[in-house]
Parts: sequence; structure tokens; C-alpha cells
Amino acid sequence: MIQMRTFSWVMCKMLAVFALIPLLQAQQAVMPSEVENEQVLGINKEPYHATLMPYKDRSEALLAKRSASTWARSLNGQWKFHWVPRPEERPVDFYKPSFDVSAWKEIPVPSNMEIQGYGTPIYTNFTYPFKKDWPRVTSEPPKEYTAFLERDPVGSYRREFEVPSTWNGRRIFISFDGVDAGFFVWVNGKKVGYSVNSRNPAEFDLSSYVVAGQKNLLAVEVYRYTAGSYMEDQDMWRLSGIFRNVTLWSAPQVHVRDFALTTDLDSRYRDGILSVTAKIKNYSTVTQPARRLQIELVTRNGASIIAQTSVTVPGLAPGEEQAVSTSLAAANPAKWTAETPNLYTVVLSLGGDATSAEVLSARTGFRKIEIKDAVFTINGVPVKLKGANRHENWPDTGHYVSEDRMVRDLELLKQVNANHVRTSHYTDDPRWYELADEYGIYLVAEANVECHGYMNVLDREPRYEKSIVDRNVANVENMKNHPSVVVWSLGNECGGGNSFKTALAAVKAIDSTRPTHYEPFGGGPDLPTDIESHMYTNPTELLRVGEDSKRTKPLYLCEYAHAMNNSMGSVGDYNDLFDKYPTLMGGAIWEWEDQGLWNGRDPNHQYMAYGGGFGDFPNDKYFIHKGVVFSDRSPKPHYPELKRVYQWISFTAIDVEHGKIGIHNRYAFTNLSKFVPHWTLSEDGVTIDQGTLAPIDLAPGSTKEITLPVKLASPRAGREYFVQFSFELAKPEMWAKTGYAVATDQFEILAAPSVKTMVAQSAGPLNLNQDDKSITVEGDRFSVVFDKLQGTISQITRSSMAMLVSGGGPKLYLWRAPHRNDDQWASMSWDKYGVNSLQTIVKDIKATQLSDSSIVVEATLLEQGREGWSATFTTAYAISGDGSIAVKNNFVPVGEKIPLARIGVRLMLNKSLDRLTYLGRGPMENYSDRDRGSDVGLYSSSVLEQLTPYPKPMEAGNHEDIRWAALGGAGLPTLVAVSEGKLLQVSALPLMDEQLEAPAHSEDLPPSTSTVLTLDTKTLGVGSNSCGPKPLPQYMVWSEPTEFSYVLRLLPVGDHNLSDAARLPVSNQSSPTVNSQK
Repeated sequence: MIQMRTFSWVMCKMLAVFALIPLLQAQQAVMPSEVENEQVLGINKEPYHATLMPYKDRSEALLAKRSASTWARSLNGQWKFHWVPRPEERPVDFYKPSFDVSAWKEIPVPSNMEIQGYGTPIYTNFTYPFKKDWPRVTSEPPKEYTAFLERDPVGSYRREFEVPSTWNGRRIFISFDGVDAGFFVWVNGKKVGYSVNSRNPAEFDLSSYVVAGQKNLLAVEVYRYTAGSYMEDQDMWRLSGIFRNVTLWSAPQVHVRDFALTTDLDSRYRDGILSVTAKIKNYSTVTQPARRLQIELVTRNGASIIAQTSVTVPGLAPGEEQAVSTSLAAANPAKWTAETPNLYTVVLSLGGDATSAEVLSARTGFRKIEIKDAVFTINGVPVKLKGANRHENWPDTGHYVSEDRMVRDLELLKQVNANHVRTSHYTDDPRWYELADEYGIYLVAEANVECHGYMNVLDREPRYEKSIVDRNVANVENMKNHPSVVVWSLGNECGGGNSFKTALAAVKAIDSTRPTHYEPFGGGPDLPTDIESHMYTNPTELLRVGEDSKRTKPLYLCEYAHAMNNSMGSVGDYNDLFDKYPTLMGGAIWEWEDQGLWNGRDPNHQYMAYGGGFGDFPNDKYFIHKGVVFSDRSPKPHYPELKRVYQWISFTAIDVEHGKIGIHNRYAFTNLSKFVPHWTLSEDGVTIDQGTLAPIDLAPGSTKEITLPVKLASPRAGREYFVQFSFELAKPEMWAKTGYAVATDQFEILAAPSVKTMVAQSAGPLNLNQDDKSITVEGDRFSVVFDKLQGTISQITRSSMAMLVSGGGPKLYLWRAPHRNDDQWASMSWDKYGVNSLQTIVKDIKATQLSDSSIVVEATLLEQGREGWSATFTTAYAISGDGSIAVKNNFVPVGEKIPLARIGVRLMLNKSLDRLTYLGRGPMENYSDRDRGSDVGLYSSSVLEQLTPYPKPMEAGNHEDIRWAALGGAGLPTLVAVSEGKLLQVSALPLMDEQLEAPAHSEDLPPSTSTVLTLDTKTLGVGSNSCGPKPLPQYMVWSEPTEFSYVLRLLPVGDHNLSDAARLPVSNQSSPTVNSQK
């Protein structure tokens, strides 16, 4: 009995102990206090410094390739990985060498955890993805939040590494170029440190933790959210993990920890001075003797020494750091600009024996930035910044951007004539700045600060001042040696409180050679930055600023021409003002690329995701897609527009018929003699002559009249002639091949007045038959049937083929599937007044045979909307025996004057007519406020190719200034729509707007059942009013009385000269008339 009681007591005790184990583990897994402490910005981190790397010797240093240094080892690659959705669930002892991770999966570094399938990508513009409760990030959010379950995910990373035995006696450092959002580091089971600020390198001294010549264990614990996340509320996907390079490197015990390179030019902007300040630290435990620091300025490849000097570094006590400064003179060095990115190499050699000597290097460029009379200048010359905001994002890798993809961005930016990038809204990968130096891009280098969700709160909260200042200091210290950096930006959309004034002072204390900007400071006489900056200012206000002669600071549009989905309207109007007014220094489109992520988690339903596409909440849906290019960098229709608007050569028609054109060189530093001038002469879009001119000597800022050898001796009847003039690269550049056109324009040559009218083709007889329901007109191998109940054409037959779907004849059409910009101001009235669901009431329809080969059908329709809005639509169809239908329309609205998407008609054609050929603006879609980059030409494509693949489907494919458009197919008859009087706007798509509006993703679009043809006399501009102005007045379409005409030609099966067919007058037929009804 006693034995049983003892056994029971022991069992109870054991069960109690086992029951406590999970509680003990839970206590051990408490989230570290540093994570939600806004005062802890890092533990045991090295001070910020310029991007640098020690090299083995001078030869290695001249290459200036950090990754190839003898003293560097990449730790990129496969790491062991474990993920949990909450901090308390993490394996707290994973950093210990005894902890078994053999069953863990592997993850590539660099990468984002969410891209690899761990956790949920979240897209939100400025709503924090966790509960807004600063500095805490783990407070309980609403249940619909992704963060309710994924409260603060933690990724545990492990890998082994070896320190080469040749590094014995040297200091061993590790650099994490980017980890989102905060992380702890252990080596061989010992805690090394902690860091927040996901976009600036974090560096730790591992010297006392590693053992050379054997395997060492590296463990990193990454938290998705920290108190620092309140400073990283940028408009982007919220992703986490080790997403940039991890590098192990070494330096001697006396190490050039940092150096600053500053160039200046004399008053003539001819001769230069290179100033060098180096900070040398003694990391050893013994006093180090004085030594010499030698500095060389050499040509980029080291072939020639431009200047050299040396300076004494005093003796250093253990742990002591000293700064030394010197300067070098350079006689008339080649200057650095975005147009002429001439780079030199600076080599720093710190004396010592074979084990203690150190060699470092960096590229530099001679340039001087000044603001003179409120004008931004470089090397004494006014310079315009024309560029874009760029996030680091690729659809398959998230925020990890490889070097080859950085290069791709730079190539596309240079090809589109951009000279500027704003690093929105954080410090980019260090390699980006080196590449910008090489390719020639002016950078507005932005600090990793945005607290948009706490706007005007955290900017003046004393407890966050330390973070705001620290992030600005990191940005400047890291990137101060790059000639491409021409402006410092303090951050974005956080408010203009005192913390930013403190940060500004810290920036100026480090570098006073570059101007500063910060849009939330506003403007006015008390503006503390050197540059005034605005967002989404409309052109009218920009004009007022440009005309203000009392300005003391230049104006920079840090964001403008919001490019979301089908938009970026009026970018040409903005740039006209930039070019006209000296104090307008330019701007950056929002933004460079769509930020889509490829969602392949369901193999049966893969698509380019936007907000909500991963089930994430909160989200801002398709607001993520705002690029000049698509997420994969294929060009959107915005791209050719921006290329034309941003080109640095402008053209003026003087006497085009005689080849006289004016040229203005808008480059700041480039003579046009480096380009090859090329011209082409086209007839109805077909090149009939072309040639090349000798190089044109035209200095920057100068204008010249030239004469092209264009001869149009015998223009043909009814044809249009255009001359296109371009400047092409005479030699290859890093970013484009020989022959790439950097600037182009097109001019129409008027036909000679002696041209005779083309002869009309003969017309056969027509038969007219009608009953209570229909009117049928029959001709030679064609027929046209009208539905009296619908008041329009129900079928057209040519060569025994039904060219329309049933009931697919022209109907009044005023709507479009909203562009998502339309959602902001126009589509509400379309819905309210029923513009997208008009009900047709036939008031009258009648047919009259005017002659054997001429019949006119007239219809008067009432198009009934809602809320008292309606329109009378009267149409006269004049049908000729040659297979032509001349159509004249009169549109008279009744009720509230409202904006319309278009005024025109829509036809539903047989889907087999899926080949579009047209003479008008192309080849990509264009609209009234986005058509400068679309020249008039003869273009052909499938109807499917006309549907621009916006990730969220919407109306697309419009073409301005259409002379004629033909739809046909192999072995099929052809329908040709010809403008009559005013040129048409035309689109031909495989789907109706109603089919485009509904699907969430382009991958979800239904199969085509018809070819949808719209013929418009007016089309609403695209604007940029998702952020910024709606279409400008000259690009608006209002509900007001409008008349418009067009001709439909029905061509039989066979090969046709479509221009000839389109140009033929309607035979034996006077123009139809319609009664104007008020």
C-alpha cells in the first residue's frame, strides 16, 4: 500500500514536471525586448561608413570589384531555414552548435521568405500591416488582418563557413547589405549583435567569435516586424528576410575604416581638386606606430597617374581612431555628368609590412553641384532631372534584385532618355550606386524613412528622432563617395517635424556639397532644404511656379504623372514646362516599374498578383501597378511616350515641304556631332525614301535650321506623306547598340494642290426589302440587314460570310471599363447616370432608295440612362452598290452635363476577323493625352495583341488619329472603317469592356466570342488622377451635342491594297444627312 502511494506520488510529480515543460519553453521563447524598442537601433554594429573593400594589392584595387577581393568571401547560397508565424513559437536555441537542424529545409540567400513560400506577402500603400500601436508590432489586430495569425513571423537561418587560414591575425567582418526588418546574429553559439534598418548595410566585427581554418557556425534570427517598421511604411510589398548580399571580409588590425572623396572645380569649371578624408582605426590591443597613407588618382584602368600624395597617420592607441585629410589637384580632368560619366580610380595604400599593409580603392568623378539664382546646375551648366522613382522589386524574386537586373533597369532608363532616378524610398543595394556612376544617372538618394501611416506624429515624437537621424546618417555615410548622387533626400511622407530638421543638420554636417530636399517640409521662405519639392502638382500650378520671378530655390517634382495601369497622361505637358522655365529642375515619374509579384502557389491558377492576391489584408489592390514598364520590365505603352517626351533634342517644323526643320540641342554637355542624323519619307505609312546626313555640329543649348534632301516630285492622289527625322548612336554605348535612335520626330508634308481626286469604283445595283422587323439591302455578293426593333445593323454579309455577330451593328457607345484612375472621379457618374447600361428605344427607322445603287436608312433612337439622363442618337446609313456604307451620326444628350469615356459607336464582329491593319498612331495604344510617342504609320497585328496585358484588366488598345482601320483574316472578307472629315479613334479587341471589367487578373479573362470594334470621334484622356490631376481640360470629353461620320467598306475575299480601298470615294452617293435635334 505504501509502495503504491509512493509510486502514485512520484508519478504525479513527474506528470507535473512534464506539464511544466511547454510552459518553460514558452517562457524561454518570449520575444526579445529589443524588437519593440524604438531606441535600440543596433547592438555591437560597426559605425556606418562608405562602401569599401580592402584588396590584396594595387592591381586588384584598380579593378575596384569588391566581390573579387582576395579578402572577401560571399556567404550567399543555401542556408538551413525554419519559419514560424509568431515569435513565441520560434526555436530559441537554434543558434547553439548542439541544436540539430538536419531536418530543416533550405532557403536561398539572398531572398525574401515570403517569395520562398514562408508567410504571406502583403501589399499596402501606407496602412501598417500590423496593429498601429507604436512602438509595438505584436498588439492584436482585427481578425481579418494577415498579422492576426502571422503576428510577427520569425525566420531562423543557419549555415557554416570557413575563415581562410591566410586571414590569421586580421580582423574579420561580416556585412549584411539588407535584412528586413530586424535580426540577431550568433557565431559559434555566441551572440554577436542586433540590427534594424532593413535598407542599410549592417556590419559586425567577428574577430573574437571565429576560428580561422575550421568550420564556424553562423545563425541569424530575422523578425518580420520591429519598432523600426514604423519607419519603413513605404508603398510596396511588405516582405522580409535576408534579401541582399552577405559578405565575410577581412582587414588588417590597423584599418582604413572609412574615407570620403569630395571633388570640386575651379571658377572656370576646368581644373579640379580631389579632397580625401580617411578614418583609420587601430583594432588591435597594442599601440600602433605612425605610418603613411598614400593616395593616388589614376585613370579608371590605372594606365596613367593623374596625381598622388601621401599623409602621415599618427600612432594609434588600442581602439583609437584618427581622421587624416589631404587633397590632390587635377588639371582639366574629364568631368562626370549623366551624359559623360567619366570615372577615375582613387587608390588608398596604408603603409605597413606584408601583413599589416592595406590597399583600398573607389571610383570617383569630377563634378560640382550648385544652385544659382534658383537654378540647379552641374559643372556650371543648368541641368534638368528627368526620370522616375524606382523601387527594388522583381516579380519572381521580390526585393532581391541581382546585378544583371539592375543593369537591365539602367539600360531601359537610358534608352528612354531618362537621366535621373529617385531611390524611392530607401537606400538601395550598394551595387546600384556603383552602376549609376558607370552608366550615368543622377540619383536623388533617399534615406530609408517613411512613416506615412503615422504622418505628422512620429516626425515630431522625441522617441523616434534617434531613428530618423540614424537612417539619414546611414544613407549619407554609405553613399557619400558616388558622383551619381546629386541630391540627398531625407525620406518620404512622414511629416515635417523637428526630427527631420535635426536629421537635416546631421546630413549637412557630413556633406555640405550636395543640396537637400524633403517634400513634407513644404515651401515658403522658411524652407530649410536647398530645394523645394512637390508631389502631383497640376500643370496650371506648375506654370504659376515657373513664372514666379522671385523664387530663391528650384522646384523639383519628386513624384508626378502617376503611371498606375492605363494612365500617365499629360507627361508631355509637364515636360514642356520643365523645358521652358529655368527654376523648374524636373521631376520623377511615379514610378518606374509595376511592382507585381508572381503568384504560383496554386499551379492551376498562376497570375501576376497585386494587393490581396495572396489573401493578404489589409491591402490596396492594384495600386501596386504604377510603372512605366511592367513588372518583368517589358514596356508598357507609357514607355514610348516617355522616350519621346524625355528626348534631349527637340524639332520644329519650319518648311517641311522643302525639308526645312529646326533642331534644338537640349543636352547640357553633348554636341550632336556624336550622333548620326537619319531621315525617312513615307507614303501612307510605307517608306519610299530615306537617307543619312553628315554629323551635325550643334553645341549644347544651341539651335540650328537644317534642310533634309526630301523630294516629293509627284505626290499621288489622296495620299499622305510624312518625313521622320531621328538622331542615332554612331557608336555603341553601355546601354544601347550602334544605330539606336535617341531622338525622333515626325512631320506631315502636305500634298500638292494639283493632286486630282481619285476615281470612284463602279457600283452595282441594290435591292431593298423590308417587313415589320427588318430592312434588308442586297448588293453584289454582300447584304446589310437592319433590325427595326434595335434601330441598327444586325448583320453584314460579304462573300457569304457573316461579318457581325448577331445584332452586332454600330450602337452608341460612351463608356469604357474603368482605368482605375477613372474610379477616382468619372466612373461614379457613369454608374449614376447609367452610361454603361443605356436602354435603346427606337423612335423611328426608315429606308429610302435614292437610285439603283444607293439606299439610305435613317434611324432615330432614344438612349435612356438613369436619373433623368438620356440622349437622342440619330444615324443615317448611306449604302452604295460598291459595298460602302457611309454613316453620319448626331448625338444630343439631355440632362446633367457629365464626363464621358468616349463618344462613338461599338460593333461586334465575327471573331474570325482577328487581324487589324490601320493607318494612324501606333504601334502601341495611345490616347489624346498620351500620344506624342506614337507616330502615324501603317501598322498590323492580331486583335489579341491589341489588348495591353494590364494585370487588372481594363479598357485598352485605343489608337488616335486613325485614317482607316481594317479587320480581316486569311481567306476572309475585310471590313474597313474609314474616317470621314475628323479623324477617328479606334480600338479592336477580342473582348468587350464588360468582360474586361469583371476579372481580377488578366489570366482570368474569358475566351473571345467576337472582335469588338469601337469607332470614336472623341476619347477621354487617361490622366494620372489616382494621385494627381484628372485629364486636363483639352483632353476631356463632355456630354454635349456632337456630330461624327465614318465609312464602312466591305471588301471581298482576296488581296487588297487597303490604302487604295480606304481612299476611294463612295461611288454615286451624296453624303447622308441627319436632322440635328435640340
